[in-house]
Amino acid sequence: MKHVMIAAGGTGGHIYPALALADYLKQEGVRVTFIGSSQRLESTLIPEHGYPLIAMDIETTQGGIVHKIAYLITMLKAIRDTKKLLKQEQPDACIGFGNYISVPLIIAAHQLGIPTMISEQNSYAGKANVFLGRFADAVELAYERSARDFDSKKVRVLGNPQASVSASIQKNPKLLEEYGLDASRPVVTVMMGSLGSASVSKIIDEACARFGDFQVLIAAGKKNPYTFTTENPNVVIRDYVDGAGMLKLSDLAICRAGATTLAEIATAGVPSVLIPSPFVPNNHQYYNALELSEHGAAVLLEEKDLTPELLADTVNKLMNDSEGRKKMQAAAREMGKPNACADTAAWLKELCK
Repeated sequence: MKHVMIAAGGTGGHIYPALALADYLKQEGVRVTFIGSSQRLESTLIPEHGYPLIAMDIETTQGGIVHKIAYLITMLKAIRDTKKLLKQEQPDACIGFGNYISVPLIIAAHQLGIPTMISEQNSYAGKANVFLGRFADAVELAYERSARDFDSKKVRVLGNPQASVSASIQKNPKLLEEYGLDASRPVVTVMMGSLGSASVSKIIDEACARFGDFQVLIAAGKKNPYTFTTENPNVVIRDYVDGAGMLKLSDLAICRAGATTLAEIATAGVPSVLIPSPFVPNNHQYYNALELSEHGAAVLLEEKDLTPELLADTVNKLMNDSEGRKKMQAAAREMGKPNACADTAAWLKELCK
């Protein structure tokens, strides 16, 4: 296997796992080319990581009948153009990481007889991947729950490739000093995504006054409109923190339930309180969080039920139960799949043979 083409785009949840696999393939001597939109996150993120990106602009399915007709027209053209591209590039395999941008690559490759794979990082499979499941030769999953949407003969649960990146990160105690934390005291890290969450931030802010005698590091989010006002001396607030690094050093994490975050939580083996975002397609963060909570690795709190009192009581109870946290750590590590990249790459090579 010498050349692989990857379609990834839209959000970091699709792009970062794709980049993780690409980095592994690159180390194995495989050339990687990306397909994505020229107008979304991948247009800058993928070239910044040193990979060529072939731009392909397709209308989204959002909107009324006019938008849907435009989507169909541009999609048919994209499939036709992608077939020409594949004949030129002659990749050994093609892989899609979800989102509508994966559709033309996987269908075109299928029509040309090129081995295909799709990777689904969420517990609730996205519409694009469910559709592409009938064309792809292989379906790589992060969670067993999403296997119900695909032909079982095509499925392997190998994990989110981002888990391999997280597993390779070494503990760096200097981070604690950098954020003004005491390495001898317990730490709770709070992260609500890179942009933060105004609604949840207010609840967290009010809960700070009720927290026990432990340190709390809050990543507020660079564009979060909410300003924290807590006067708790044990609370440190930063716009941004090294999330993957801090998970390795934390006694407890309070997070959203995006696919990448949960892959990092599992491989770090950190107990967590998960507050899934209700503002995502198919409520997939809820189902992601449900995976960890049902395995005893996390406590799931839905945003609609969240109050400062509930959050503080939950966190205090966990921080006062070291044995309970040890069990959660073990459960999280059991769900972590640190070999996700190697296993996925091996399956790609198997398909090519």
